[in-house]
Amino acid sequence: MDYSELIQDLKRKKELKDLEDNFILFRIKDYLQDNKVPSNKKSKEYRKIFKDLRRILRKTYGMFRVIKEKRDLNFYKSIFNKLKPKKILDLGCGLEPLYYTKLVKAEFYATDISKNIVNEINICFKKNKIKGKAFVFNLVDEDLSKLPKVDLCLMLKLLESLELIKRDISKDILKKINSKYILVTFAKKALGKKITIRKSGRSWFRRMLKDLGYEYEIIDYEDEILFLIEKTSLVH
Repeated sequence: MDYSELIQDLKRKKELKDLEDNFILFRIKDYLQDNKVPSNKKSKEYRKIFKDLRRILRKTYGMFRVIKEKRDLNFYKSIFNKLKPKKILDLGCGLEPLYYTKLVKAEFYATDISKNIVNEINICFKKNKIKGKAFVFNLVDEDLSKLPKVDLCLMLKLLESLELIKRDISKDILKKINSKYILVTFAKKALGKKITIRKSGRSWFRRMLKDLGYEYEIIDYEDEILFLIEKTSLVH
């Protein structure tokens, strides 16, 4: 059996149906390494592979979807008024660009691994004559240098989900994103946990910023901790 049939079987699950095929393909290859997909779907081996991959995809993409809720627009107003960006890139955007793009005159780029989300955003951009585009982009496996150069890059409640797929991927993304400012946010409650994390938390991310030589400003906003990073002329 080739990968395409397994991909389609996985996408028959409601919570995974709008996942981009290449994202699933890379997860299959990571899991199987050099092994082949069993040709017999009724075999124990195939059922185990299918079950494990469904769990992996649910844990990463499924958990990521749950935390992408609509924010108070004042969140975006405060950042846009402070930085006055002309070009904005939103990674792992969800449907948020449907709401905040009216707050600032800028060129917008939005990425997600859901084709449905990308299509909905592009329809909105066209209807409202918003300059910019949304496109499917797999941050784990694709070439980050292909992303556009911008003034502000948003990574909102994103990095911990990506770290579940590939450890220390956050450092690679921060280094390669071509943006003067990067806004990274974390939920005050860690994924899968009930404990509220204090403003001084996320020590792993602070160490990462220190290793990269990036200074940053921390902002406490409702249920999120914000790291506003400037990649040039940094002032703590």
